[in-house]
Amino acid sequence: MKTKFLICALLLSSCLTTWAWLPPSITQAKVDQIHLGETTEADLVHLFGTPTTRSVDLAHYIAVDWFRSVPAPLQSYIPLIGSFLGGLNVDAQQLSVVLSPAGRVVRYEVHNSRDTLHAAKRVTTTTVSRTSYAK
Repeated sequence: MKTKFLICALLLSSCLTTWAWLPPSITQAKVDQIHLGETTEADLVHLFGTPTTRSVDLAHYIAVDWFRSVPAPLQSYIPLIGSFLGGLNVDAQQLSVVLSPAGRVVRYEVHNSRDTLHAAKRVTTTTVSRTSYAK
């Protein structure tokens, strides 16, 4: 009896610990505050917290990523019928940002399993140049 109680207590505490350490949500309002060429890494940390990963390439471009995943709901642990009770409804978010060597945002991508997040619409201009070669 004590063993079963101990196992239940450990499982419950691990679930509560997982929820307590859940990183802050990546919201559309925060994503809309990212501006190409203006937003710095410090601004991003202020908005989204400490990045999950950070790497620097040979050209000194910085890649930072934020990942957020909500733990599976309790229904997912019910054998056979858990998936039919909403056990497969998971919320996962990812924000990937590339910063120039000067520390400004060059590009970013945001992904969400529920399709509620989108990167801001960017107006891009394309320059087409034609080159002719003489024979």
